[in-house]
Amino acid sequence: MSEHVHNRLAVVRAERKVSRQALAEAVGAHYQTIGYIERGQYNPSLDLALRIAAHFRLPVEALFSLEPFRPLTDEVYGTGSDPEASAAAPTTGTTARTTGRTTE
Repeated sequence: MSEHVHNRLAVVRAERKVSRQALAEAVGAHYQTIGYIERGQYNPSLDLALRIAAHFRLPVEALFSLEPFRPLTDEVYGTGSDPEASAAAPTTGTTARTTGRTTE
């Protein structure tokens, strides 16, 4: 059973100003493989997904998911069509109700 793996690789790569070629060289892949992954035409191996995440110093879940990602504007600004999801999104510096401690 082959499941489609969703990714934010193109967004992160563009944000960090990393070319496909540079990323491919850094993680030991072919630059066309990076393009196939970005377009959803190829699911990376676990090894490759972890090497890509390590290159960007991000958790693998920030780049790859079995579920579609919410739009970045929803995650960053808390706007969107699902107010419950936005309200449930964790924020930094909030006080935990049960302990009274501030989370970082």
